[in-house]
Parts: sequence; C-alpha cells; structure tokens
Amino acid sequence: MKMLKAIFIDHMGTLVYEQSEYLEALLKKCVEHSDEKDPQKIADLWQKKHDALLKKYNGENFKKEYDIVLEAFDDLKAEINLEGDSHEYCDLLVQHWLHTPAYDDAYDFFEQCPLPIYIITNNDTCYVEESMKLLELKPKGIISSETTHYYKPAKEMFEKALAITKLNADEAIYIGDSLNKDMEAAKAVGIRAFLIGKEKTDDPDIQSLESLLDVFQYL
Repeated sequence: MKMLKAIFIDHMGTLVYEQSEYLEALLKKCVEHSDEKDPQKIADLWQKKHDALLKKYNGENFKKEYDIVLEAFDDLKAEINLEGDSHEYCDLLVQHWLHTPAYDDAYDFFEQCPLPIYIITNNDTCYVEESMKLLELKPKGIISSETTHYYKPAKEMFEKALAITKLNADEAIYIGDSLNKDMEAAKAVGIRAFLIGKEKTDDPDIQSLESLLDVFQYL
C-alpha cells in the first residue's frame, strides 16, 4: 500500500447533521399544504424521488442538484396534492443545506488531521462552500456533482475525484455514512472505505467508525 496523501469525506450526514430545524420547518410546511399529514412519509417519498433523479441526471444528462430538487417537489406536488410554488420548498431546503450544524468531532477532525481533506458531495458547490464558511471549516477542496457531472453512488464521481487530485486509489481513503451511496462507489474504484453513522456492515472491506477521530489510527 502506498503512503496515504489525502482523505475524501462526505458532507451531509458525515460532517454535518442530516436533520435540522430548517428541514423540520420544510416538512411542517409540506404537511400544512398537502393531503399527507405524516412528515416522515413525506420525507421518505421525496427522498425516493430525489435519489431516482440523481441516477438519471449523470454525465451528458447532468443537472444541478437544485434543479433536481425542484423536479422532485414538482413530482411530490402531483402525488400528495402539495400546494404552492416548488421554488419556495426548494429554497427552504437550501437553508437546511447552508445552516445544518456540524458534528462535534468535525472540528477536532479538521484540526488534527495530518492529511489534506477533500469533501465529495452531491450538493451544488456554492451551498457547500457557504456551509463550510459559516462553520469555519477549511477543506483542501470541494469536489461536487457540479465538478464531476456525476452523483454518488456513481463510481465515476470517485474516478473524477482521483483525477482532479492527481491521486491513485490507494493514496486516499473515503469516509461516508451510507453503504449504498458512499461505500460501494468508493470500493468500486479501489478506495478504502470507512463507514460512520447509524448503518452497520459485516463487509470485511469496510471499516466502521464511531467517531471521525477514529480514522487516524488507520493512517
């Protein structure tokens, strides 16, 4: 194994929380203006539509995530009779992207990490840049879907991340919180994968972490 030269890391759910007061406000608005009164069902339905669109708009068909989110809300409106302008719902979600707080260990992770940190994210670049600015976290770079024209779990996103950073697969590791979106794609290009969060795995090729700081013992 070559000497490690960088850490690739997911944004939402790994560095910052997936839940926030802004997301709660969005779901509350959806409940108030639709036939569906269970916010979790709305969230699950929207996520299913969103993830299907992420797989659709890769490569030559690429669309920015904001536009994908807009389409997902348009589809949701038809299914649960959601009233109002889809742009208003999108803009509430943008507030979630911008202002979701970081996990406590994110600050120690950035301060103590001996390697450059690159964020690999499906979110549009401008929102992740602003999020990092507000949180006062300074990654070496942000490699987004806009950068690569691919969305996780497409392995091409990681291939392009390696090309951008001029690294071989065994010179970087990846930390993420999703088996399907993160781990399998990283593994597909030969990047060692570390799983953090609620999901668990028995895969011997994936190392589970309790905290971001735990990864330092593998560097």
